[in-house]
Amino acid sequence: MGRDTANQFILFAHGEDFDVDAFLKATTLTFEKVWRRGEPKYPGGDVLHETSGVQMVLGDGRVIHLPEQERLACEFLKANRDGLRDLASWPGAKYRILGLQRHVELSPGIGGFCMGPPSGLMAACLDVGFGPTYYVTLDHVDRARPPVRPSPKGDSDGGAV
Repeated sequence: MGRDTANQFILFAHGEDFDVDAFLKATTLTFEKVWRRGEPKYPGGDVLHETSGVQMVLGDGRVIHLPEQERLACEFLKANRDGLRDLASWPGAKYRILGLQRHVELSPGIGGFCMGPPSGLMAACLDVGFGPTYYVTLDHVDRARPPVRPSPKGDSDGGAV
């Protein structure tokens, strides 16, 4: 992978009116990161959190390939269904996100791509009240495009219809 990026294979929930302390007392889920509205985002910093929230790391999205992230996330959502549903329905937990990380190398001539979750993962997300979000990092690779083969008709469009 080109640039070092933050790990985005995470699950988090936050909101302006989310009482994280009350939620943490009521749940069996554990979180690596907890923040509160009005606290500095960084030690000694001037920028304050606008929401309160919780975050857990599901794995290292920088090294776990996307299909494996999707499989692991689906298993996690199903195994923690009740606790995640409680989180999704907790007052103020307005934003509920399952983050997956994808790294893409783009060759010259590629204009874009699309992606979305497999149906099993989407069903598991909907069941617990979270939405999947794909965090994509890009590297532009200087590889020449393969030559276009002429179609049998002699066109130079590679036989595209």
